[in-house]
Amino acid sequence: MGVKRLAGAYLAVVGAAVAIHFVLDPLLYEWESGEGVPAAWIALDWLMGVGLAIALYATFIAKRGADRGSDLRAYLVANTQFFVAAGLTLLFLWNAFQISWSAGDQTPDAQVWVLIDVVLPMLFVTVGMGLWSDAESEGTAP
Repeated sequence: MGVKRLAGAYLAVVGAAVAIHFVLDPLLYEWESGEGVPAAWIALDWLMGVGLAIALYATFIAKRGADRGSDLRAYLVANTQFFVAAGLTLLFLWNAFQISWSAGDQTPDAQVWVLIDVVLPMLFVTVGMGLWSDAESEGTAP
């Protein structure tokens, strides 16, 4: 299995897992009770962090290639995906560091997590499927 295919599968699976867990979250957890962050979200946060690094790299390479080309659609898709990945990475890191061991006793902004958990799956699944398709087309080239 090639690196592109593996990265694409990783992004698509993590994106789907975040989307499913986000939708099921209100059914699974009692946030009003004041309990800490559930272990499943902590595990997903680590997987999302790794996925953001992969997405940033993959979308930057695609952006760099599209910036040199003349295809407007490819240019718009590549640039949109890259800047969404960069923005999500900044939001993710900013919110992740809003915990008690960082700059005092701060709490992460729940609305920022909602934005991340809504946009990230769409980015990961589309970039992941694109990487998978690229790997398949490279593998079948004569």
